[in-house]
Amino acid sequence: MVILDLLKNDWRLAATVQRSCAQAGVASRNAFNNRVLRLVRHDYLVRDEVPFRTEGYVYSISARGAAELAGLGECYAGLPSRTGDAQLPKAMYHAIDLNEIHLALKRSGSLVQWTPDTEIRSRNEFTDSGYKKDYDAVVTLRATGSERKFALEYERTAKTRRQYLQIRNDIEAETAVDRFVYLVANYDLLSYLSSFFATSKQAIYFGLFRDFLHRLLETPLRGAKPGPLCSMHDVLWPD
Repeated sequence: MVILDLLKNDWRLAATVQRSCAQAGVASRNAFNNRVLRLVRHDYLVRDEVPFRTEGYVYSISARGAAELAGLGECYAGLPSRTGDAQLPKAMYHAIDLNEIHLALKRSGSLVQWTPDTEIRSRNEFTDSGYKKDYDAVVTLRATGSERKFALEYERTAKTRRQYLQIRNDIEAETAVDRFVYLVANYDLLSYLSSFFATSKQAIYFGLFRDFLHRLLETPLRGAKPGPLCSMHDVLWPD
């Protein structure tokens, strides 16, 4: 059940790579391989080989695997269609990087709750208590004796201007969370992305993905409006 538990984090593309097995609670690489291959043979997982980055295979949940989790009570808004082969590496790399963020927070001991996009999408589609956007995750952290919640977005590649304008409108209308953190792949993308939120009334901050993996709550973040950099800790716990 450990592998199926891992796949709950991302129905669409649960990028559980072999080098993450120990961090995810699997005793050894051999045990991980055996369990995953058993799920592949029974059509609960799909296995893809992607060059670079993964040192092996990337596993995504199949329609049968999604149905199994839905039967166990997981929030489920329907399994999106499988990404075309030309876009598969791009989608997988996004999922792998998002998994790195999740694991980094889990290792830090500060993570209270990680709500993945699948649960967010289910809540948005089926309830009246959803969010204005399907965020990559909604995260609750604990530090200095208190908890803080924020919406997390990871941007590996740029979207279109039209898409960002719609995203800005969605975030402006958000009332379920009051902090938003964008982690991005490089500084040029950070500069481009933040320009769309310069007039936002929301508390939106931008930082670099690689900085976050090494510095976590001490990651320097830039606000949507001009001003000095501040740490993620200070953004979430300003007092």
